[in-house]
Order: sequence, then C-alpha cells, then structure tokens
Amino acid sequence: MKKKILFNGLGNRGWIGGLYYLKNILFSCLQNPNITDKFDMVVLIDPAHADIFDAFREENLSAELKGKVHVDIRVYEGTNKWKLMLYEMNLIWLHGVKYCYALELNRIGRLFKKKGIFWIPDFQHRTLPEFFQEEELAQKQAKDTEMVMSTNPMVLSSNDAKHDLERFYPEHRCEVEVVHFVSYIEPEIRAITPEMEAAVAEKFDLKGNYIYLPNQFWQHKNHIVAVKAIEEIKKRGALSDYKFVFTGNLEDYRNPDYIDRLKEIMSAEDVKDSIRLLGFVDRTEQLCIMKHAKFLVQPSLCEGWGTVLEDAKVLDKTVLLSDIPVHREQKNEKCKLFDPHNPKELAELIEETAMEAGKTELADEFAGDTERGIANMYREAKEYSKALERVFR
Repeated sequence: MKKKILFNGLGNRGWIGGLYYLKNILFSCLQNPNITDKFDMVVLIDPAHADIFDAFREENLSAELKGKVHVDIRVYEGTNKWKLMLYEMNLIWLHGVKYCYALELNRIGRLFKKKGIFWIPDFQHRTLPEFFQEEELAQKQAKDTEMVMSTNPMVLSSNDAKHDLERFYPEHRCEVEVVHFVSYIEPEIRAITPEMEAAVAEKFDLKGNYIYLPNQFWQHKNHIVAVKAIEEIKKRGALSDYKFVFTGNLEDYRNPDYIDRLKEIMSAEDVKDSIRLLGFVDRTEQLCIMKHAKFLVQPSLCEGWGTVLEDAKVLDKTVLLSDIPVHREQKNEKCKLFDPHNPKELAELIEETAMEAGKTELADEFAGDTERGIANMYREAKEYSKALERVFR
C-alpha cells in the first residue's frame, strides 16, 4: 500500500491564492512517476472550494494519468474544531499519510508537526514591514521563526525567497528546497468558448484595445505607479483608443489610507475615462479578460512566485513586469522590465509596447499562442517536480 501526501486546503480556505498554490503543486506531483509510484495524494477541502480540485477527480484525469495516479478528494463540511481535529487525526495516523504538505502551524497542525513540510510564500513582512500592522507582524514573525528553526523540510517558491530566508534567519535549521510552480489552468482554458468570451466582453463592455492589471489591491501590488503612468500617458495625449482594465477587490484592511488615495487618483478627471475598474471577477472571467488584453502590467513590489505571471505564460501573453529580483528569476522572453518606482519609465514602456502591438506583423505574437503556452506549462511542471522529488525523499 502506497503512503500518502496530504494537501490540507482547510488551512488556506481564507486565502484563495493558497488553494491555487496547492492545486499547482499537486499538478506538478502528478507529472512525475517517481512521486506517483510511491505516493497517493489526498486533498482535504471544504465544499465552497472543492471545485478548485475537480480536475484531479478520477473521471477528469487525462488518459495518460488514469489508472496510474490516485487523488482522494475529501470534502469536509463541519465547522466544529474538535470534530475536525479528530477527523484529521484519524486520516493522518490511520490512513498512511507520510507528509502534510504546506502544513499550517495552528492548533491542529502542531499535532502533526513531525509529518509537516512547511511553505513560506515570501518574506514581504520582513522586506516591506511598513505595509503591515504591528500585531500582524508579530504573529507572522513568531510563526516563521517556529518553522525555520525546526528541522522539517521547508519549501520556498523562488531563489529570491531563499536569499531572504538566509538573510533574515541565518541560524535557520530547516532543510530548504526551492520549488517553482506553474499555473495549472488548462481545464479552465479548454472550457472557454467563443460564446463565453463574447458574453464576458459584453458584460464588462470590453470592446477595442485594453491593457490588463489583474491584481488584488494590496499596497505592495503597487497600483499607484500604474495610475501615475496612465496620468503621464494622458498628459502626452497618447493611447486615446486604449482602456486600462483593473480587477480585484478594492480594499486592503491593513492600509485603508492607501486605498482612499488610490480611489482618489483613479477617479481624477484626466484618467477616469481611461480606467475600467471591474472589481472582483471569477476565475474564468479573469482568464477571458487576460486572453484578449493587448498585454498585461504587473507593477508589484514583492512576490513569492507570481501567479498572475504564470497565468500569463500559459496564455502566452506579453507582460510588463516590475524590475524586482523574483521577476528577473521568473520572467520569460515575452516579459519587459521597468523600475516600479518610476511612472514615467512605465508610461514610455506602455506606449512603446502598444505601438508594437498595433503592428500587423506582430498581431499573432500579442494575441498569444495558447497551445504553446499549455505545452510549456507541462514541460515546466515536469521540470519543477524534480525538486518535489527531493522534498519527498
């Protein structure tokens, strides 16, 4: 009987990005027979988010994987913490779970610490502490210290994060492995139809040329520099036929003053007609919008390994990226870098890229070759799974 690797989504259900991360790592695991020959996978998830993992159900697996891999998706509906503790104890101790991947060090997680593989997405709270409240900083610091000072395996998503760990915790005891990930969005892409694309365009009035900025409105995502770049473009009288489309919840509980400032400059007379603020959109809508954008702008000041960029890679889109270490590590040949503190530089790059996108001979390049992007996704997932082999050694 094979041992099992548990991906516990109940610990991340308050953070959708953490659930997509588990999905992406699970996808990489399934591309590697050296892992699947030794382990079956178990996903523990609540009903509200179970559909994220539907692609791994037996009936939805590809022909290449059917009969060769097994993913046990367990949907847990209860809310009582004591019953959940008993359920997880039974699952982990009596059903052959060897590793708990991305283990959360909460009250229940500490019961299974010896089986834990830890994951820290990034060290933003150390590199940009001014964006956090004091209490939250203390909690993150305490949790990170407990993890890095244990001897458990520690997964980081980038070499940049590894550099930060060594800088901030030089005495760490954890065994560190860098594991990149891809965005496994093939099922969502395959489900998109021309009718669906037309409906999304109609719903959000996305006719003509637009540039897409798909980020949550947290301060480190640095929307300010993008809006100031739009101001600069409007002053020059350029790109009058372009819209700038933003999605995401316009809120940051840590920095309400920043949100108020951002709302103010986004509604200024000289830019408001060029900005389309769509708010939260669902995953399929987001991919439709991304697919038909001329290109994307990602101005973030800090990322662990950006999911937005990985989505864009699968859709084979051009992305203007903030010039930060992790983006230099993650970018591909369709990415262009800019100083995230220099709106004039970004404005010039947006204008230059829009001119390229308007050239007939480059139309296909900016439209993107999704089949090429999906093929690269599989290739990279297999490559990244080699590091997961070392984690599960």
